[in-house]
Amino acid sequence: MKKFLVMIQRKPSFTGESIQGHREFLKSQKETDNLFLAGGFEDASGGAYVLQANSLEEASNMLKNDPMYQENKSVYTIKQWNIN
Repeated sequence: MKKFLVMIQRKPSFTGESIQGHREFLKSQKETDNLFLAGGFEDASGGAYVLQANSLEEASNMLKNDPMYQENKSVYTIKQWNIN
């Protein structure tokens, strides 16, 4: 299984309305072993998580279910990450 780093940078328009849904999304990904690691940045500017998937396309489709992604008040970047 490959790992994909999802970096999240909040836009100035970020309101926080989707944070609870985002946390529920991460919990559901953890329960299905799709989430390897997650956390927020100390300066509250965003955060990152690592998804486990077979391909970039699969990981990208997973993150599209993240309510914070759907809200479009944060910039999401996804990269395959070669970690063990």
